Amino acid sequence: MSEPARDEIFPLWPTWVGQLQLPGAEEPNRALADLAAPPGVAGNLFEVDHRAVAWLREGIAAAVGQWFEHVHVQPAPRWRLSGRLEALGFGHYRELGNEPGAYLAGLYFVNAPAPPELDHLRSDCLPSHITLLDPRVGFNAFALEGDPNFDETRTLAPVAGMLMLWPGYLRHCSRVHLARAPWVRVALRIELDGGPGAGTR
Repeated sequence: MSEPARDEIFPLWPTWVGQLQLPGAEEPNRALADLAAPPGVAGNLFEVDHRAVAWLREGIAAAVGQWFEHVHVQPAPRWRLSGRLEALGFGHYRELGNEPGAYLAGLYFVNAPAPPELDHLRSDCLPSHITLLDPRVGFNAFALEGDPNFDETRTLAPVAGMLMLWPGYLRHCSRVHLARAPWVRVALRIELDGGPGAGTR
């Protein structure tokens, strides 16, 4: 016999975004910044044999494990990691997009971007910020302030040592970088590989 319906207000299509400040990041971040200097690292960063890369891989593995615990997927499925080390210069940005085929995407911030070197910017410019967009089509133009549907975006300023993960379908962009000092970060892609209980790598 089924339970009677009850009165409730429940969320529809929740989208989780993980933020984790990795401890002991100062020394590995210096090494990653050196790796990002020309000529940089071509291809998958996590194929490079380097202490700082191994440290970052361990932090990501811990965060992915926490993700599967939070969404109640146990045992965790087997997954594989790839990453691109980026050093964005003055005027560089990353246009709106997502990661088709990835279970999770994300960014690790090696440094905090320097302040913009231009005056008279528009109030909504927010240089060197990350913006995440609500994955649903459209948004509620009649939402009231205080309503969680009021703003279809979340924009934040990167912090050195912070790791962020989100579902691969979530659209995001990196706003234009307006400082001469490079903005260094690692763009992450996590794909599932095999069935539950197969372990991780």
